[in-house]
Amino acid sequence: MLYSCTTFKPLTYKSKTLNGTFDANYEGKTFEGFFSLSDGNLRMDIINTLGFSVYGLYVKNSDVFVVDYRDNKRYKNLKFSGFDLNGYKGTIVYITQNFFKLCSKKNKDVVLLKCSKVGSGYVPEDFVLKYKRKRLRIRLRKLRLKE
Repeated sequence: MLYSCTTFKPLTYKSKTLNGTFDANYEGKTFEGFFSLSDGNLRMDIINTLGFSVYGLYVKNSDVFVVDYRDNKRYKNLKFSGFDLNGYKGTIVYITQNFFKLCSKKNKDVVLLKCSKVGSGYVPEDFVLKYKRKRLRIRLRKLRLKE
């Protein structure tokens, strides 16, 4: 379903960028989409069941926000479509800025389940973000590295 109608424009990059698809599970709810990670910035487009991008989660220079593509508005509050990711803001910035080093670092809020070799290094492919008693599991797929 990921490729049915969706168009996705990856981030531009200076040093390297990692693109691919993801699926995530938050409190029993699953969502999926495309992601692009480059130079400490992140774009994750969340798609609906028809394959259209409905939300974009962005990290730009430590600023985290959601763009609702239906009304093209930007929100600092990370509550959307039944998901509340506000408690994960700091962790999302951390993993974005340290993504290519995560497999060799320890962080109490990130549980690495699987790392894979991509290019000359290892990146997390399956991981869990923790916040209080809540968990957000993210699985990355179809990873493509551009250097």
